[in-house]
Amino acid sequence: MNRSMKPGAQARHGEVRRLWPTERDLFTAHLLRLDAATRRERFGTAVNDDFLVNYAETTFGIGGLVYAYVEAGEVRGAAELRGLEDIVVQTAEAAFSVEKEWRRRGIGEALFGRLITAARNRSIRTLYMTYLPENLAMRNLARKFEAELVAGYNDVECRIATGAPTPFTLLDEALNNAQGFAALSLALQRKLWQPALFGAAALRR
Repeated sequence: MNRSMKPGAQARHGEVRRLWPTERDLFTAHLLRLDAATRRERFGTAVNDDFLVNYAETTFGIGGLVYAYVEAGEVRGAAELRGLEDIVVQTAEAAFSVEKEWRRRGIGEALFGRLITAARNRSIRTLYMTYLPENLAMRNLARKFEAELVAGYNDVECRIATGAPTPFTLLDEALNNAQGFAALSLALQRKLWQPALFGAAALRR
């Protein structure tokens, strides 16, 4: 077990990597698995399945970037970076969601770190994020990354200074992207192999 994890936490067996547009169905399935409380924490209000499907359709457009925690071929946590089409202002919005059964495994922290690296490499100097006051897990995560917290009436806004890109952050993202491409390629190959294998087996009968 990871020694940095809190008592009672479960080990992680997946990977945190960038999610590509061809994997939108994995992201959609993740959103649809979120329970009512987690949906409210993520979107600030109650949302239904139709809203989540439509939301997923727009997530991978221009100005959007998604990182995910993928385990056994399923997305169990996701972090989104939005607003990249307006680089001039050097700000972007971050959002997170982790399925209830996969919490307390350090997934949110890993996603947060990956998102900050991506923001730095795109000259995004400030990340903004809002969460409900009762969302203690997100508050603790924001404080861990030294976010500036501003409490409002209905939500809490946090601002995170990301810093400038460095050769290390650029290399780190490049290696992670390569890992993501490899995982995507393997998944696509498996989808192609399965029908071919079943077809060959049927011909031999």
